[in-house]
Amino acid sequence: MTEERKRVWDVWFGVLGPIITVAGILVGVWQFNTGERNRVELANRLLREKDTIEFKRKLWLDRVTTYRSIAELAGGIAASEKKDKDFLALVQKFRASYWGLMILVEDLEVRKQMVNFWADIHNFEEGWTDANTLKVRAQQLGEACRASIERGSVL
Repeated sequence: MTEERKRVWDVWFGVLGPIITVAGILVGVWQFNTGERNRVELANRLLREKDTIEFKRKLWLDRVTTYRSIAELAGGIAASEKKDKDFLALVQKFRASYWGLMILVEDLEVRKQMVNFWADIHNFEEGWTDANTLKVRAQQLGEACRASIERGSVL
């Protein structure tokens, strides 16, 4: 190899060396920025999933609490053999629950059983059905509530 040829190679290496170094630095910066962007996106997605799970858990706990109070009221109403003040007070509480938080947490099956139980309360008050019908409907409502809780479990 001649001296002139050697100088040409040295010039090319002298020019290409910094270009390759700058390109390597730019690729490294690009990789770092892409990694940071992906890390931030992952963190945001995990936060959204956590918020969704927390919301579902709160809704499920509200559902359990509401279903429990409805089951207690339905049991009290079904246990009443006559239409006295206690019966009327329980019916009033049931009506308030029926139009209250229950609207937010009930599913279709529970809604159907609530309507059926409400209709049977009315029929019992009018004397068209007996207390045994209320007991059967209260049991069906309780079973629907239990099944709904099991279907919607987030724990």
